Amino acid sequence: MRAKFFFRVYVAAAMLGMPLLVGCKHDRVAQGTSEQRRIAEACLAMLRSSLTNELDVAVNDSRVPEVIRALHPVAIELAGTDAVVTCSGSPSEYHLSHRPNERRTWILYAAGGAWGAEHRELLRISE
Repeated sequence: MRAKFFFRVYVAAAMLGMPLLVGCKHDRVAQGTSEQRRIAEACLAMLRSSLTNELDVAVNDSRVPEVIRALHPVAIELAGTDAVVTCSGSPSEYHLSHRPNERRTWILYAAGGAWGAEHRELLRISE
């Protein structure tokens, strides 16, 4: 009799808890490709270089990392903790930044072209 009671309690708890588990939505943290990682690291390097003294960086500046030049950018903007590389292809924009509450985690986003108008998170890198 006691075993039946515990079995019923277990089944009832499982049935009540199942909707909670099913209803949970966990977004996967984007891992990105190796090329996207190189783009993020190059953007971070530009933010930490003497280029940060300039808001609009000339796309043919020799200090622009090769991985960024390979994207054939039409504009490069560095402002505070944001690096934006605008390209003529798809995606049309790469944007590296961090959220105010996550100072040591940098996030690379892409937007435009086949990626759509909204920024889509590609990857996160931590310092």
